[in-house]
Amino acid sequence: MWIVLALLAASASAATSLLLKRAVSLAGVVVSTVTFRIIAGVFLALSCLHAEAWHALTPTYWRATAVVIPNEIGGMLCLSLALSLGDVSVVQPIMGFIPLFTMIGGAFVLHELPSPIAVVGIVLIVIGLYFVGLRRGGSAWEPLRAFATQRASWYGLLAALFWTVTSLTHKVGIAQVGPMPWATTLTLGSGLVLALALPFVARSVGGLRMPAAGNTFSWLLVVVTTSVCFAVQQFGLHNALRRSQAGYVMAVVSTSILIATAVGVLVLRERGGSHRITGALLVSSGVALIARFG
Repeated sequence: MWIVLALLAASASAATSLLLKRAVSLAGVVVSTVTFRIIAGVFLALSCLHAEAWHALTPTYWRATAVVIPNEIGGMLCLSLALSLGDVSVVQPIMGFIPLFTMIGGAFVLHELPSPIAVVGIVLIVIGLYFVGLRRGGSAWEPLRAFATQRASWYGLLAALFWTVTSLTHKVGIAQVGPMPWATTLTLGSGLVLALALPFVARSVGGLRMPAAGNTFSWLLVVVTTSVCFAVQQFGLHNALRRSQAGYVMAVVSTSILIATAVGVLVLRERGGSHRITGALLVSSGVALIARFG
C-alpha cells in the first residue's frame, strides 16, 4: 500500500512542478509559492477538521515543527537560487541524491536499516535520476565538475541537505499527530512564514512581481490547481512515510523528476536523449527492487 501512496505523491509532485512553472511565468516565484502553499494548507486543514484527525499537541510535536519549517523554507529558497544561477541540467541531478542522503540519515537518526537489495534499488534510482537530469550532448561528469565553478551546484546541494532533514523530521511529526495534521503543519506553516517575510523579500529584490491585470484570473486558476496537486502530494507522502522507511519512500517519491521529464519530452516536445532512456530504465529497476524487497 505504501508504494501506491508514494507513487501518487510522485505523480502529484510532478504535476505541481509543471503547474508552478506556468504560474511563475504569470507572476513572481515567491508570490506564487506563498499563495499556492497557503491555499493547499487550508485544503489540508479542512480535511483534518472534517475527519477530526488532530491529536494532542505534545512538546515533541512543537520541537519537530521548529525544525521542519526552517529547513523546508531553506530548501525552497536554495533551490530557487540554484535555478536562478545555473542550468536545470546542473541542478536537477543533485536533487536525485536526496533518497541516498535520507537512507543514510534514517539509519543513524531513525535506526531504519534497509535490506541489502533495497539499498541497491535506492542506488539505482539515484544514478537513474542523475542521468535523467543531464543536458543533451553534455558530459556525464558535468554536474559534479560544476561544483568547482558554479555557486548553483552548492545551493542545489544545500537544498538537498535541507530536504533530507525535513524527510527525517516528518517521521517524528507523523508519530505525534498523524499524517494529515502534520502535512497541514508543514504546508500552512511554511506558507505563513513566507508570507510574513514578503515585505523583506520585496525590499531586497526591488519589488514583488504580481500578475498583470489581464492575467490575474489565469494565474489564480493555475495556482489553485497547483494547490490541489500539492495537497494530494502531501497526502500520499505523509501516509506513505507512516507505513514504511523514509529512505524507501523518498526514493520512490523522487521519481517525480522522471515523470516531469517524461511529460516534458512526450507532451511539451522538449528534447530528450539516450541518457534519459538509460535513466528511466535504472529508476524503474530501482523502484521494482524496493517494491519487491523493501
